Amino acid sequence: MKKLRTLTGLVLLVALASCAKVAAEHEHGVVFDVTADLILADVTKSNVSDYTVLPQADEFVLTITDADGALFWSGKSAEWDPATKIKAGGYTVKASYGSIEDEGFDKPCFEGVSAFEVKGKETTHVEIPASLANTVIKVSCTEAFKNYYKDYTFKLERNNSEIVTFVKDEPKAAFIDGYRVTVSGVLTTETGAEKTFSQEYTALAAATAYNMVFDVAGTGSGAVTITFNNT
Repeated sequence: MKKLRTLTGLVLLVALASCAKVAAEHEHGVVFDVTADLILADVTKSNVSDYTVLPQADEFVLTITDADGALFWSGKSAEWDPATKIKAGGYTVKASYGSIEDEGFDKPCFEGVSAFEVKGKETTHVEIPASLANTVIKVSCTEAFKNYYKDYTFKLERNNSEIVTFVKDEPKAAFIDGYRVTVSGVLTTETGAEKTFSQEYTALAAATAYNMVFDVAGTGSGAVTITFNNT
């Protein structure tokens, strides 16, 4: 019997707080505070760097819209000039990195939105809290599993299309859109016999890491039973 345990609870909150540019005091100036110091608040106090390479502050894209939803400016945060003239009024800025539709290893997507108001003859400082928009999936196997299966491959799929493949002892985690995903595997025993399985998951949480731990039990019974356990 193989057991799959799902470990949840990796929550990411990004405070985009380190000033990328400093503006002189002028009329209607805006400074956006951005940082790539992305700390994961889970039970192990992990860092995003445990799963992928951190984006740099100037890699975030800023999209600024006015109160009517019209686009005012869009571009890399490094390209924003704090001296840009901007009329007094209400605005919304979105900070983003990556795309939720671009899935696989080392493909995190971060998003955050802040509303702000520009007042006459003031420099406005805006902090943008952002969070991980996609889901993290990592595959782990116990020593008992590795001893029983000489080779194994796991895949994440959707609509019969492959998202990513975990080869034997793959250390990386995949970043995916967690609304729906199928986990499948091909397992080869010491005798060369192949076992397969497939299990679909839906509504996996964003900003959450799922560690899929594969184990075996009762291997001497002559039959293999696969069960899934969401604890």
